[in-house]
Amino acid sequence: MGDDYLRIREKENAKEWQIKEDAGVQKGIVHNYFTQYIDEDQTSESGAEDASPSPAPNLSNSRTLFLTRKPVSNVFPKKPIIRPAWKPGSKQLITLALKRDNAAKTAYRNKEEPSRLYDMKAPLREIEPNHSKIYRSFEEIGVRFGSFVLPPRDLRNSKIAIWGDSKQVQLTIDELESWRDRSDGSSAGGPSGSSRSQGKDHFAKIASTTGLVYAKENAKAARLAQRLKFQKKPANGRKFNSNGYFLWPNDEIRATDLFGPNCEALDSLRMEFKAYVLFEEARSIFKVHSDKEDSHVNKVLQRIENTIKEYVARDHRPTLLFTVEAPNRYNYQHEVQVIPGPAFGLNRTQSRIPTFLKKKPEPRGHEFWENLYFNWCERNERTMYRAVHDVLDRIPYYRGSIRMSVNYGIFGLTKYYWPPGTSSVAQADFAKKIQLSNTRGTLVRDLQLGGSPKNILSYCHQARDVFENVDPHAKNLADAMPSYRAMFYLRHPEKIADVLELEVSFKPNEAEPGKFEASKAVWRRCGKPDILSQAPPLEMFSIRLHSGISWELKISTENALDATRITPQMDLFVRNIQFKKPPSNQNPALSGYRVVTRPSNLRILGFEQKTSFRWSLKLQPQFIFELSRNDEYNGENPWLPSSTQWAATLHDREWDRKLGVNETLGVGQEADWDPQINHFFEPMATISNDSVAGFHDFLLHTRSVGTFLDELKLASDKPATRANGVQQDGQ
Repeated sequence: MGDDYLRIREKENAKEWQIKEDAGVQKGIVHNYFTQYIDEDQTSESGAEDASPSPAPNLSNSRTLFLTRKPVSNVFPKKPIIRPAWKPGSKQLITLALKRDNAAKTAYRNKEEPSRLYDMKAPLREIEPNHSKIYRSFEEIGVRFGSFVLPPRDLRNSKIAIWGDSKQVQLTIDELESWRDRSDGSSAGGPSGSSRSQGKDHFAKIASTTGLVYAKENAKAARLAQRLKFQKKPANGRKFNSNGYFLWPNDEIRATDLFGPNCEALDSLRMEFKAYVLFEEARSIFKVHSDKEDSHVNKVLQRIENTIKEYVARDHRPTLLFTVEAPNRYNYQHEVQVIPGPAFGLNRTQSRIPTFLKKKPEPRGHEFWENLYFNWCERNERTMYRAVHDVLDRIPYYRGSIRMSVNYGIFGLTKYYWPPGTSSVAQADFAKKIQLSNTRGTLVRDLQLGGSPKNILSYCHQARDVFENVDPHAKNLADAMPSYRAMFYLRHPEKIADVLELEVSFKPNEAEPGKFEASKAVWRRCGKPDILSQAPPLEMFSIRLHSGISWELKISTENALDATRITPQMDLFVRNIQFKKPPSNQNPALSGYRVVTRPSNLRILGFEQKTSFRWSLKLQPQFIFELSRNDEYNGENPWLPSSTQWAATLHDREWDRKLGVNETLGVGQEADWDPQINHFFEPMATISNDSVAGFHDFLLHTRSVGTFLDELKLASDKPATRANGVQQDGQ
């Protein structure tokens, strides 16, 4: 704050407190604060005494009446109290007893530094176009909370200065945020405007519109009229160039339940092809009429048929597959038992973890275990291939966000068949019984790494025989920059019983190295999936009994909230989430220091911060391996985690590119990618024409990553080096 700027603001502010010697201090104050009431009162009285009556132009022999406002002498005295005028050099100044003056304003006059510079996140003239209302609102906020708010000279700026103690400043900031959210260019006097001005703004006004706004409103009205026109039955006797009909299976699914009473969900088809789309429930038939060529009508009929395929694909029973990885050919342990596992989900369901029971090796030769291993692997691969092939054939008709990835963690059974009276079963019997239709299980995404974060990351940085950097400019694996995600669990502001999940991703700020900015925010419902999306289309588990770290291939549809159901309070919550740069002595990857702010306008049930590192596989770089540290903050220190879990995922870049097309699909549209399985799982050898080769290579990659995680789990409790990686670098 420069001295010149403070002097200019001091001169503007001094006009309010200018004291006249002939009227005294009290008169100047009364005149300034209640000027609108006194001026109106004096105007009405002077008008009654001095104004001469003028004859009415349209009336003859009529008596002219003057209606004057009732004087307000009972509220404000007509004659202000005269007190000795202030003289230069005397110590009699305006006292702090006046509500419009306070210690914060005195600090501003004494040219003290402001207590806080607050950013309103938007230029003030965009928040409130009326400049006088801005100054009046800020002044009244200061009077209410005992602070002083100084707007910038240029209202195109967004930073304001606040004077006061810590409590006054915080209350002022809360009120300013509320004023910003309520102001839309038509608010009267901000959050605490006078009742008179607020009352005026409640009356209807005729607002002038520019030509551009007028044209937009006309176009919007024309589109609405055209949409309603295509919903109604055309006039009797109207002839069209082309007509089409489609028989709808109304007994299986009612068209009005899927599309609305007037099939409003098909309005995009009506507007795109300029066609009448009507549904006759008595005959269960869709009728399409258009003045365009036949190809337009055929496209509309095809899109209506595709909506049935989309419904069938969503209503199809999700594919749930459990397989047991082939036993280690060098390990003769073959008995399986279940031990208590962690509870998960909103209902805290208890799980059971299958594991090996140590027994003496059987007297069988090495050839027996070789054949058993290869036959087992071939059977699992064939079963998985069939399941993935069937699901990929259905999902081209899904509309929305679809994601396919491989997740690693601890597998737990929640519902399964176990022979009564037995504590363990043979591994072959367990692999058969787990494929029964009533089996249920889940993957807890926790690698259960017990070592220090420094040892864990150091071990990954030395895995140069498995990974390479995603960024081609980075030289070492340790140069990989972390990415951050924040997971909030909240109560719905309007429906308290509903629990929401908010995921906010952050990307690096190119202008400020070391700082991140929010890039994407997704709201989801917890425990209440969409009607047409009851469960993920595919969950395929591979249980690794000899390791403890299993994996699953999951194709999931995002259960995101519609944009129309996001309330202003939820929008405000997202805007207030900021990235806070950690102190120089804190490394979030090692200490879990919280770098994401937690707004307070909604009730937070839980909060997680995910710090992720990404590398690509050396043998097939399109596969991205992500190791993430998931921290929860429920302890006494709000900036350090109370618990930490490590998770790992593997996904293909091409999966994201192809499946991302489904987010932009319209009603009845089909994704343009080929659902053949070899287009999703490409083989490492390009000369191979076998469609199974790519899927076979994919399974090899998942096993190699699982083997690396096994080594990481064993070596995380102590500093370790990878001999293979070091040896390769030395070659």
